Amino acid sequence: MRFALTALLALVFAPAAPAWTPISTTPLQNIDQASVLRTSAGTELVAWDDDNSGLWLWSSKSNARQIATVPFVNQPQIVQQPSGAIQIYAGSGTGVQRFQSSDDGATWTGPFKIVSPTTTGPVVTATVRRDGTPMFTQDSTFGITVFQGLNGEQSHTVFTSCCGYAESLAVDTNDYAQVAFWSNATAFPNLFVYEGLDAGGAQAGPGRAFGQPQTAPRDDRVPLVADGTGNTFMGWAGGYPTATSFAVNAFQGGNLGWSTVVAGGAFSGGDPHMGLSVDPANRLWAVWSQGNAVHARRSRSAAHHFGAPSAGGLAEATVYQLSALALSDGRVDVFINDGHQISQQSFLPGLSVTVTKKTATVLDDVYGVKATLKGGGKTVVTNGAGKASLAKFKKGTRVVAGAAGYAPASFRVP
Repeated sequence: MRFALTALLALVFAPAAPAWTPISTTPLQNIDQASVLRTSAGTELVAWDDDNSGLWLWSSKSNARQIATVPFVNQPQIVQQPSGAIQIYAGSGTGVQRFQSSDDGATWTGPFKIVSPTTTGPVVTATVRRDGTPMFTQDSTFGITVFQGLNGEQSHTVFTSCCGYAESLAVDTNDYAQVAFWSNATAFPNLFVYEGLDAGGAQAGPGRAFGQPQTAPRDDRVPLVADGTGNTFMGWAGGYPTATSFAVNAFQGGNLGWSTVVAGGAFSGGDPHMGLSVDPANRLWAVWSQGNAVHARRSRSAAHHFGAPSAGGLAEATVYQLSALALSDGRVDVFINDGHQISQQSFLPGLSVTVTKKTATVLDDVYGVKATLKGGGKTVVTNGAGKASLAKFKKGTRVVAGAAGYAPASFRVP
């Protein structure tokens, strides 16, 4: 297994991102994690539960609204089928309930009965197979159970030990389903675990553990997402008793291809809270909390390496839950629970700059960007490879590199 640490290629300074915007309007617990979806029409949908049996939905087309009252509603998950139908699976006091929308989330019907026996606990994750069959999970002291079918007609316990937590499901382009989670069970003590699933949603082969000898406890979702080219990406945090890294594994057909460290340094508390999301152009965003801020890096190389980070500071020092949603225009929307509310902020990809005495090269990941360099009253435009001469700038000049669709970066001429 190969590990690579992606780093900035020069000392580059990026401006802070805009402020966080609250989207929830009722009191929340710090365990409430937003479930996010970019619909086939391009609409952003965010689902969550409140402390008063309310099932809530925020849309990029409208403000947050309560769409149902569900006694003891718990951690809803939202997915869309190829037909366009959108499903929400939510835990409740009587087991899992399903709600459906056929108009891009504008109106909802349900609840519909789940066939397989479910517990009163949360629905931790959900996804959809290539043919449109939904999958969702619950976990308990009995293990992790995967339900498959519109109404959970099939169910399999894919991890039979106590306990597995914070699982995520993903399905790749070959319809290979996978699950990732954190375990404190004897078989995998304090480790991140990855498993493949068969066509019915049962475990297919032994699980694979990451983080030996052990990692810090994890009870928020272990991110797992698939792109459109056959890759599946898993985020995990190494280090104990506090984390020391945020890494992304890349799998193909259940086989680990490579692993890249996205962030290192000092982490405290429950950091890093992690999120992964893939946009329609198969660009992967990695988002995490660290140092009283949320950070985001984008990869155009299937997680072989990442571009420069963008960062957004926090009014509240603590992030308890984090979700990411990559957009078609190249941005990523991040949704956090700070213990009081769910807030949203958009991040642009960052630019990194390689500087010599004579030239500057502006990069997105490892790809050149045609950018404008401004400083000391002078302006220079890079070529298609992102490279430009610094001959016009005096030594020590602070130069700002900017390009449409990117957060600007600055450097000083050596």
